Amino acid sequence: MRLRARRSSGMALAAAITGLGTAQAQSTYPDVKLSGRLQEQFYWFDHGDYPALGPESNIFTRRARIEARGHIAENVTFYIQPSFEGGRTISGSRGGVRLRDAWIDVRLGRPDGKGAFYLRAGQEKRPFSRYELTSSTNLVSIERGAGAGLLATASNDLFAANGFLSHDVGASARYEYRINDAQLVTAKLGVYNGQGESLNDANNRKSFGARVTAAITPKLDVGGSWFSHDGIVTVGGVPDSSFTNDAWGVDAQFGRPGDEGLYLLGEYLRGTAATDRKPTIQGIQGLAAYHYRLTGAGAWLYAVEPALRIDVADPDTGAPDDRSTLMSAVLGLYLSSKAQFRVAYERQSFQGGAPSIAGVRTALTVNF
Repeated sequence: MRLRARRSSGMALAAAITGLGTAQAQSTYPDVKLSGRLQEQFYWFDHGDYPALGPESNIFTRRARIEARGHIAENVTFYIQPSFEGGRTISGSRGGVRLRDAWIDVRLGRPDGKGAFYLRAGQEKRPFSRYELTSSTNLVSIERGAGAGLLATASNDLFAANGFLSHDVGASARYEYRINDAQLVTAKLGVYNGQGESLNDANNRKSFGARVTAAITPKLDVGGSWFSHDGIVTVGGVPDSSFTNDAWGVDAQFGRPGDEGLYLLGEYLRGTAATDRKPTIQGIQGLAAYHYRLTGAGAWLYAVEPALRIDVADPDTGAPDDRSTLMSAVLGLYLSSKAQFRVAYERQSFQGGAPSIAGVRTALTVNF
């Protein structure tokens, strides 16, 4: 009898401990995680032939952002990212607080399933261009486009100016299928106001975008994008609110920014400009970096990462001598996995005999 009593007491105690552990492991909602990034830049460029670019050297805050991400329920998530760079409005330029991402996701499907369907509403990036969609937390080339101090003629600048890139307000649906822990296939379709960051619709019409990405191997991803942008363009002296211009792109990526070893990215973008003449615009860029992780006690450097980017942009493929080429040779020094100092030599050259621009850009970045 004593033996049975002891066994019963032991089983009850084990059950109580197991129940307590299960209760503690269960999530409580809402749960919120705060993170952020701070990026400081300095540049010097010999651009005296282009006085509109302002001073040849400058120190400024490139990004200062706080991010809040969390769950309202097991299948409902949210993300809010205000941005504080700019600080003040000077000479009519944009400054102060901006709202970047702000969206709500609803997952339809089991959390343990291989496939899941998501609905999103709010402000997000249009689903176009792999490098535009690469997080600014760790950009191995410092900038996606030409950056401050250079003429805004790189591929990223060109397609952003014509309504295909950056943030917009709208709704999207995506399907994710997980092949394994390292490989994912994603298909996304979105509808947007077409006016840009934090702006309401202006012409009672919408822009549409679609993107598909697939992991061929754990390191190699390929993707394709399409976007139809609506806007109001003056045609023959009369505003046309039914105007649309379209673009498409293909891309591939090997590795991830900040991962050990080789990182490669290439993309080709082609579309029509947001003008009544609709000239064909085109951009191609390639980026290569090698992340070498240092070891040894007392090492003050976490990793070294040389990188090279070449970007060629054409604002009108039917016109001669109007392409621009941007070359960036970058040395990245990782102080930790979340703190980097980069220095780059950049050269921007132009067809048609226009003077080139060359100089140095540095960035000290942290994310937390």
